[in-house]
Parts: sequence; C-alpha cells; structure tokens
Amino acid sequence: MVLPPVIDRGFTQVRISPIHGSGLFAKKKIPKGTRLLEYEGARVDRKQIVNDAINGLTNMMYVMGLNETTVIDGERNGNDARFMNHHCSPNCEVYFINDTPFIYAMEEIEEDEELTFDYQLSIIAETQVTSLQKKERFPCNCGSPVCRGTLIAE
Repeated sequence: MVLPPVIDRGFTQVRISPIHGSGLFAKKKIPKGTRLLEYEGARVDRKQIVNDAINGLTNMMYVMGLNETTVIDGERNGNDARFMNHHCSPNCEVYFINDTPFIYAMEEIEEDEELTFDYQLSIIAETQVTSLQKKERFPCNCGSPVCRGTLIAE
C-alpha cells in the first residue's frame, strides 16, 4: 500500500511548554482524526542506541520504539514531532503504518492547545521496579486529573 505524502497544512508550532521544555502546539483548530505529521528521525538498531548514547551521538531524549529491532531517534534528522510531550490524557495518538509512525488527533484540538501523546514507556521485564521508583525515575508532569505520575505504562 502506498501512502500519500504528509502535507504540511501549517497546523503546528514549537513553543515553551508548561509540561516540560519545548512542546508542540496547534496553530489553528485541528479536526479529530487529522493526520498531523510523521515521527521522523534516524532509524537505529535497538542494540546500537545505547552505544550511540555512550559515544555522544544521542542523548536518547527523542527515541521512539518502532519495532522489536529498531528505534527512531528524533534527535538525528528528526522533525517537530519530537517536541510532543507525554500526557496521561493525550489528545493525539501514534499509528504505525508500514513501519512509519504517524501522529493523529484523537479529538478536536483547539488553537494554542499543546499536542500530546502517551509515551507508554516500558521497562525490561526482568527489572523489578516499584511504582514509587517509576515515579521518581520517570516522573510525569502532565497535570491530568488521572495522571499516573510516571511516563511508564502500567
């Protein structure tokens, strides 16, 4: 299946975020279901990404898992999608189509609203980490009434 190219419709801009650092915001109202942008970056073998971090090639802040063997490092050749912050009640979600992650609006998004998605980070199964440790090591600052306190998916 060949997908049409993502068209820059001028929906987004990067600004300072009340959640964390920089964030991605709506420049105008965005209809529910809109495909906003692709999560772009260098495709790196999962086994290599840690070595890349040790060697100063990435800080791993913008890494998204693609599949069991590959991650996308938005720090290298990435686009504005890398500035989307985590939220426990997100307004966007990621769909993987032909091994390409696309960001879609889950609901109608108002002008100036920050675009967010649930990072759903995971910890290696063999690692025993308590809920308190998850919150201390991977804190969430989303401010949602249903905030789980951590970027780690429960």
